[in-house]
Amino acid sequence: MIDYDLDVILFSKHKLWKLERILEVTNLDKEKFQRKLEELNEKLEIRHLRKLEYKNEIVAIPDNLQNFEEVRFSINQKNFVLSEIERQALIYLLVFVEARTLSIYDLQNWLVVSRNTVLSDIKKLRKRLEKDKIQVEYSRKKGFYLHFENEKHQEKAWYFLQKLSEKNGCYILSKFLNQKDSLAIFKVSQFLRQTMKQMKIEIVYSRYISTLLYTSLLKARASKYPDEAINKQIEALMIGMSDGRGAIPQDNFLYRIAFNIMENVMKLAAIEFEDFTKTFMALLAHLTPAYFRIKNHFELENVLLERIKNEYYSLFLLMDIALVPLKEQVGEISESERAYFVILFGGEIYKKKYSSKRLKAIVLCVNGISSSLIMKKRLENLFPTMEFILSTGVSHFEKLPKNSYDIIFSTVPVKSDKKVYLMSVFPEHREENELYNQLLKDYHLPGFVKPSAQNILSAIEPYITVKNPASKKDLLRIIDKKLNHTRREGEISGVMLSDLLTKEKIRFTDKSLGWQEAIELAAQPLIEQHEIEKRYVQAIIDKVEAFGPYIDLGLGIALPHARPEDGVNQLAMSFLRCEQPVKLMDDVKHEIKLFIVLAAIDNETHLRALSTLTKILSNKDRLNQLLTATEASEVEQILLEEEGEK
Repeated sequence: MIDYDLDVILFSKHKLWKLERILEVTNLDKEKFQRKLEELNEKLEIRHLRKLEYKNEIVAIPDNLQNFEEVRFSINQKNFVLSEIERQALIYLLVFVEARTLSIYDLQNWLVVSRNTVLSDIKKLRKRLEKDKIQVEYSRKKGFYLHFENEKHQEKAWYFLQKLSEKNGCYILSKFLNQKDSLAIFKVSQFLRQTMKQMKIEIVYSRYISTLLYTSLLKARASKYPDEAINKQIEALMIGMSDGRGAIPQDNFLYRIAFNIMENVMKLAAIEFEDFTKTFMALLAHLTPAYFRIKNHFELENVLLERIKNEYYSLFLLMDIALVPLKEQVGEISESERAYFVILFGGEIYKKKYSSKRLKAIVLCVNGISSSLIMKKRLENLFPTMEFILSTGVSHFEKLPKNSYDIIFSTVPVKSDKKVYLMSVFPEHREENELYNQLLKDYHLPGFVKPSAQNILSAIEPYITVKNPASKKDLLRIIDKKLNHTRREGEISGVMLSDLLTKEKIRFTDKSLGWQEAIELAAQPLIEQHEIEKRYVQAIIDKVEAFGPYIDLGLGIALPHARPEDGVNQLAMSFLRCEQPVKLMDDVKHEIKLFIVLAAIDNETHLRALSTLTKILSNKDRLNQLLTATEASEVEQILLEEEGEK
């Protein structure tokens, strides 16, 4: 990690330091100091510079420490080129400080680019800042400076700081901030550590440098434009970047928000957490810094965002409504921040799916690593629950630790006491089917044995007529294609709402019903289809009586459900729209027009269906259509349109 802890001795006029005094001025303990000394000496050695000598608890500092920022960041400025967005970010940040007069020539030197490049970057930066009403102005006397109509210039500084690479971009900024006073960032670092101690918080390791540099920017600007609010802003930043422990008193309103979010997740996803308290405390620890980040515009870029959206698509959609209690306090929540909540709840919801012991496999190919990677990709699609730890050439097989894998897939025979499956680099569907069926049989894996296309055709052939111009060969090809259809990631996540709410499950009533009667009537199609047992309906009613109107999703919709073990035979849903609103728990505050009974078999299979319901809840027009529908075909059409099928 880049740090500044030893700067106070490195840039001192004293060249000999006693260990006792070093620990006093750096606030480090002996162990940390020795570790940092070793790390620094390694960097100096790489650049063929004289190292710090440490003997008999005396440290000797070398005389010449020129270009030390290059040593600190382990880079050579001559060897890197800044990207366009990074240059624009740096121009903004250097101008933001306004610690000195900056001209085109100065920016050229800092960014090591031509005058035309600087002019082009400034032009694009000005365009980028237009919507925030921030102008990058220039005068002979002041050089470049910011002109703004609101306080967004600080928010923008944080935004641009996130655009800097950890090495090149941060190196330029660090060099700029330390140029006038070589201990400028060190002093801020000491200030942060002292404040952390007073507040009893810890900044997350990976967020420390951005916190340090932003605080240094604010303090550098404050030397010219004193700002009484700066300490409050730094305090909010530190909490936002902390691990959430010990930051907020326990009677804080965030407890209420956390509880409401938990309640929403359980309602919208129709799940119960195995350990409510543990999940709640984890949420609270995350919510506290998240609240300060979002409210003060210190949001973090989430490098896992796209992966989370793909792999947890349903939960990602549900989270938009589940976080409404937080939104009401902080305003809109970015996708990046929402994704962090998905990680938190996803870990609990999907842990059963991933907690069982997974088979570990290696892939060997006589043609080398490239071919084995192709094989690995195909096998991952074929066996998604298996962990493929390595793909490599056969020549490397003997070097692999035997305890690191359970199964071998190989293009050539290899000697091993583990199970070896031979296969082609590009197996045909028939070979893939055989391999798939054999694995299921050998390891009792969940799934069904896939018949071959030829077996299916042979079974149905006596009962069908293939008309010209089609042929049996065409039919065989189509069956084969259907059998081996590779689902997209989005399709893997569960059953769609339109698959569950079919015509026979959608009903309407104009009778005046009590809430128990309404639940019984809504669940009736599921009983008729033997998808639930009668006791499941009573379990729902008993739970509502015991825990209150927890099934009320708001906006006139209720999601009655109980536990799978209360009588669920298979995943199912039913729909009942009531012309006359039903008072849940006989309470006028919980009037329900639409009951959607859910029979879930686990915590996750139904999430995709509920994500569609969540999208409808967040769309007033679509919700109104659903609440006023009078025919099953209307409901089906709404669901299909929401799912993008029509």
